[in-house]
Amino acid sequence: MLSKPHRNDHIIKNAMKSSQILALVAAVILPLAVQAQALTEEQVPAVVKQSAKAQFPKAKSIAWKLKTDKNYEAEFTLKGTEIAAKFDTAGKWLETESAITRSQVPKAVRTAAAAKFPGYQVIERQTVQRCNEEPLVYELHLENAKEVVKAWFSAEGAVLNHSAKPKPDKAAARKD
Repeated sequence: MLSKPHRNDHIIKNAMKSSQILALVAAVILPLAVQAQALTEEQVPAVVKQSAKAQFPKAKSIAWKLKTDKNYEAEFTLKGTEIAAKFDTAGKWLETESAITRSQVPKAVRTAAAAKFPGYQVIERQTVQRCNEEPLVYELHLENAKEVVKAWFSAEGAVLNHSAKPKPDKAAARKD
């Protein structure tokens, strides 16, 4: 036997819709808010600035960020190459990412990326040198209509790791 709809069912349905909308908004807004915090040079610990200067003595016009992992990132250009160097709170150098051109990506990496991510376009390329790793790692940012993928490759084309996140909806963002 079917029961009659309760007179408060519409309130429950509206509350459920509201909570779904709130969850969707949080899923879109929060990742944008927690990427990194821009810092002035005065906000960066002296030990971190000294380490950056020792590691990259010719770096000028450094833009500083505090990353979500609480490490500091120095962004600058050296000899026409965009560089992002990461340091911990004690000033220890952790890694350096350097922008590269398509021709600087080993053929094995390009071939592996095309096979692993068919239908994706490469939108960013960089090398990553980490303090605890000898070989250079190649990081590619790829996108399709639905998502953006960040993938790391060895020079031989082995996929070391990858992560994906939904592509931001530009149309929805423009309506605000």
